[in-house]
Parts: sequence; structure tokens; C-alpha cells
Amino acid sequence: MTDNLAIIKVQNVTKRFGDLTALSDVSLSVYRGETVAIIGPSGSGKSTLLRSINNLEKISSGEIIINGQTLVTTPHDRAEYVSDKEIRQICGEIGMIFQHFNLFPHMTCLKNITYAPIKVKKQSKAQAEAEARRLLELVGLADKADAYPSQLSGGQKQRVAIARGLAMNPAVMLFDEPTSALDPEITGEVLSVMKKLAEEQMTMLVVTHEMGFAREVADRVIFMAEGRIMEQGNPRQIFENPQSERLQNFLRSIIRS
Repeated sequence: MTDNLAIIKVQNVTKRFGDLTALSDVSLSVYRGETVAIIGPSGSGKSTLLRSINNLEKISSGEIIINGQTLVTTPHDRAEYVSDKEIRQICGEIGMIFQHFNLFPHMTCLKNITYAPIKVKKQSKAQAEAEARRLLELVGLADKADAYPSQLSGGQKQRVAIARGLAMNPAVMLFDEPTSALDPEITGEVLSVMKKLAEEQMTMLVVTHEMGFAREVADRVIFMAEGRIMEQGNPRQIFENPQSERLQNFLRSIIRS
């Protein structure tokens, strides 16, 4: 695919925490309408990569471009970010869903979803609420508009969080292990919403330990280990014909568990 279709472009990104190198020369592109799953063992840099893309971590070197806008580049051996105003604008193109839901406990589902569109995008209350109700219906929670987070199950909270992310009309959605904090029996309801988004060609970059989702829904799967991208390809290539011994061992460990 051509670069003008790349919603996320990461080039030669390295991230160090003191003496620890969490990301080492990572490059990838995510294209418009694509669902990309990132898999790999714990500590492989998956979440650090997502947090770097969303400016929650500052990279040590490399370049990150979001929807054609440069967030950070390294012209003189040191990562240089754009202005705070430009960072806010660029990161406004990104929706991010975390392992934990981070909903405001004192707000109803409707108010959780409308808060940012009203405060940040200056939408009218009526416009924001109409879109929020549409999104609640999309995630199967049309009847929970007036409920508080304490009245919801974990799966319902995560679906509200997805609706909240979508309410900002992002160019891309990042998911950082969105089902890892959920009981197995309610994981499926969140994955079902994500599958629906994929079918509607929402651009998504998903860190996941759900191999079934990666195999069945993703257009492309990236395997990370030791802060590097070790292998990538379509799901059939990754799961049925892994090339590297590192990926073969990882898949064997998943099957055994």
C-alpha cells in the first residue's frame, strides 16, 4: 500500500528506560481501514509501542507520523517533538482503549461519552448526546445511557470505553489488551464489538493475547519479542507457517497453555 494511505507510520523507533531498551529500531505502518494485531510474550514492547504512538511515552529516537502529521522525528540524533498544541491536535486523531476502563465513576455512561466531544471538540450538547446514543447502540448498550460505571459489568464498562473513544471520531483506534482484565465469559462481548468495527473498516492497532481474534479478524499480525518486530504477515502466514524459531516457540507455548 502507498504511504498516503498510512494512518500510522513508525520509523526506526527506539525507546530506552535508563539501561533498558524497550523498543529497538521498530518500523511499521498501519493503513486506512486495516486491522493489525500485535502479539508476543510479556515484556516484548507491545504496550510501549502503543503508548509511544499515543504520546504517553516519549521515544528516544525515530519518527512517528499520524494521519500525515509528524508527531516526532530525530534530525540530530535526538527525538524532537512538535509543539504542545500540535501534539494535542495530532493525538486527537487517536482513540485509545486500555486494559482498565478509566471511566469517570461519578458520570453516567452518556456523560462519560459526551464529556470530551463537548469540552475538546466544542460540540453542542444535543449533537454529542445524539452521537453518544448512536454509539451506545453500536456497542449493544442502548439501555445503559443513564447507568453509572458501578452498575456495569467489566465487559459493559469496556464497551462504554470503546464508545467513548469512537465519540471523538478518531482516524485510528489503539487497543492495549482490552480484554485482559475481563473474566473469560464476558471477553466475547468486547471482541464482538471490535469485530464489528473491523467489518466497518475502522483502522485499528490491537495489542492482544486473544489468538482467536488475531487469527480471525486481523488483516495482518505482527509478532514482537525483545523490543523488536520479529515477524509479520497475514494470519495464515503467522499461525500456520511461522518462519522464525522465536515465533514457533511462542505459538507452541500458547497452545500448551
